[in-house]
Amino acid sequence: MQDIRISNGYIQLWATHLRSLNIEPLQADFLQDLHTPLSHLIDQPFDTEVPLELLNLVIERTQAHLHCPQLIFEIVQSIRPEHFGVLGYMASKSSSISEMIGYIMRFQRLVVDGSEFVPLQIKQHEYSIELYWDFIHEKYQLLNELTIAAMVQLGRYILQDHPLVLRCVRFAHAPLMTQRHYQKFFGLDVHFSQAYYGFELDLHDLKLKSEQADPMLLQLLIRQAEEAIAAKSSNESTLQQARKIIADHLRTEQQAIKIEQLAQQLWMSSRSLQRYLSEQGSSFKKLLEQERMKRCEMLLQQGISLTEIAQQLDYSDQSALARAYKAATGQTLLQARKQLKIEEEKK
Repeated sequence: MQDIRISNGYIQLWATHLRSLNIEPLQADFLQDLHTPLSHLIDQPFDTEVPLELLNLVIERTQAHLHCPQLIFEIVQSIRPEHFGVLGYMASKSSSISEMIGYIMRFQRLVVDGSEFVPLQIKQHEYSIELYWDFIHEKYQLLNELTIAAMVQLGRYILQDHPLVLRCVRFAHAPLMTQRHYQKFFGLDVHFSQAYYGFELDLHDLKLKSEQADPMLLQLLIRQAEEAIAAKSSNESTLQQARKIIADHLRTEQQAIKIEQLAQQLWMSSRSLQRYLSEQGSSFKKLLEQERMKRCEMLLQQGISLTEIAQQLDYSDQSALARAYKAATGQTLLQARKQLKIEEEKK
């Protein structure tokens, strides 16, 4: 299963930009070995799922061919609601920024999904509201940059005459290009190497109205989105759903979920869940420890102290975390941190 799957809207957006430069994607020499996979996708519906690896490849190839490190910011200038499919249309037909954000939170899996999907969350500050998601792995850097740029630009497009003012933009990774490109696009200094990805909007901007608002059409789009989400859920195995729920609980609550809570979210009894996991060659304890170790690896990469990692993963203390990590990986936490440091120095 793909770690992350994205909607075809990302590929369509990239293709739109190339065509604006009089470059036909399916005829470009620098994409010759990708013509076959692209030909199966480029004219497919926006909600068709695409492997992230393909998006990374075409963006990197295009950046090199055009000698354009700021390609992402140029690509999103062409964005329209349809590039986010049903969710994009819902955003454009919402009555306000506040309503728009609510639908994005509810239906975000229509655009990005997969076993390592990290949900968008909201944090309210005194004068602003922040949309953010956690760092997972550096292999998602390009997608995270493109997603933030696309969300901001789509908001600008929908509001048109009402300027969307950003108070802050955060990236969990180091700059992938000269910082002036970020500053020019976002209109402010961008913070890098943060604990998470996100951007802040002024609380007053939540009341901004869209001139394209259409309540009746919006209700039809909501039903369509609900059906699409339900179809996604039915295509996931119970085991995959269980892993995702456990991982989300660790990330958002910083506690280990109880089997009763997990069973309730899966609409099963605890006994039925235990029996199902046993049939799959697993158990609740195994799943929990596997997701704890995945989360531990992410937190180690962020340089968080071992004491805090133990707290976030709901271990009684650092020693309990160390024992669990050694049992799962054969490495000590200090060895893992040293290895991460060596890998970082090689880059």
